[in-house]
Amino acid sequence: MKRSVINTGIDWAIDTCKRFHCALPDFAYWPPEQWEEKKASTGYMRKVALGWDVTDYDTGDFQKVGAVLFTLRNGEVDRPEAGTVYCEKYIVMKAGQLLPCHFHYFKTEDIINRAGGTLRVYVWNSTPESDGYQKDLKSDVHLMCDGQEVTIPAGGYVDIKAGNSITLTPYIYHSFVAVQEDGDLVVGEVSRVNDDAADNHFNPSVNLPPVAEDEPARHQLCGGYKQ
Repeated sequence: MKRSVINTGIDWAIDTCKRFHCALPDFAYWPPEQWEEKKASTGYMRKVALGWDVTDYDTGDFQKVGAVLFTLRNGEVDRPEAGTVYCEKYIVMKAGQLLPCHFHYFKTEDIINRAGGTLRVYVWNSTPESDGYQKDLKSDVHLMCDGQEVTIPAGGYVDIKAGNSITLTPYIYHSFVAVQEDGDLVVGEVSRVNDDAADNHFNPSVNLPPVAEDEPARHQLCGGYKQ
């Protein structure tokens, strides 16, 4: 993914959050140089990967597949029950944009439509590890939406309007779409401690190549802090 696309994507996400009155903390606006200046006081932030992330999931088409993510708070993966025991994110999506199908081994997450259009969430159960964690194309998915029990057929979806949410437990495959005709979205995620390096299982698998440095970075990515 090109650095220029990452820079532009984060600029757009900041503007979108402002447009929808979703306030960001001060460190969302720090350039890489400010992160470096504050290195002595930001060790915990770097350890738990607070800040921006951008991906097109190696599709080369960020307008259709991908998202801009911002982690506001998180705990320690190696000590998930100590200190901050949860994670909170914003996921900022362009109208029509898709997040590919995946599940989590560890975390349960509430996915909340904070502002904007409609979030469409497709769901499947997973088959066991012995069967390669395939998408179960037959069994119904039982989950909760704002505390209410919901049953969805395999591959079916739930439309989440602004203010509403869906709870996704481990091994439930899910894919998100910002419904095109309803506009851009700011999605919230509240979950157990987050570990993007080890807790995401994509189907089909996704390999993320290094950033193509076609221009200087205007924003620091949470995976790119200088240790």
